[in-house]
Amino acid sequence: MTASRLVILGAGGHAVSAYNVALSAGFDVTQFVDPGLRGGKLLGTDIVGDLSEVADAGNLQVFIAVGDNDSRCRVHSDLSTRYPGVSFPRLIHASAVVSYFATIGDGTIVMPGSVIGPNTAIGRLCILNTRSAIDHDGVMGDCSSLAPGVTTGGKVRIGLRSAISIGAVIKHDITIGDDCVVGAGSYVNANLPDNCVAYGTPARIVRPRTRTDRYL
Repeated sequence: MTASRLVILGAGGHAVSAYNVALSAGFDVTQFVDPGLRGGKLLGTDIVGDLSEVADAGNLQVFIAVGDNDSRCRVHSDLSTRYPGVSFPRLIHASAVVSYFATIGDGTIVMPGSVIGPNTAIGRLCILNTRSAIDHDGVMGDCSSLAPGVTTGGKVRIGLRSAISIGAVIKHDITIGDDCVVGAGSYVNANLPDNCVAYGTPARIVRPRTRTDRYL
């Protein structure tokens, strides 16, 4: 069987991880796209400067390897406008454990060792990083992310574009609002509103944030 052709947008660290998952998922990565690295190579694969430089650019499968949640959303919106025929496949590593009763949106990546429980709904353009786990009846809003080693209990709801940092633990039945950042190693045992940064054990809100504030 011929592998599906895939172009990865971005050529940084997240793109390296995406390439690994793409190969595991049966894709043939033909090019990376990164204007700052045009003409170079990553993992032996050519880097071009713009999607327009790729043959048949309007009908490609593209993975957006942009780690920042809001930036990834904006790139997706721009590409969808410029190239209506482009599709954004899910990338799921063969070692991930995904319930038969879970749903996963387009453009989402599920990295090695991750676990997605039953009745869990993962939105579009999400990142579930290495060994992250979201238990039963969980929800991840579009463009949200779990860093390596994040663990959630059941019925946890994570809002649009929110980022849960490395090693954080979220208690059962907790809701985290839109555009939040939970700090590394935190334990979240109370709901968090939209637009905040929280960290600690237990996690406490330390400051507000806006959608475009950097966190990586």
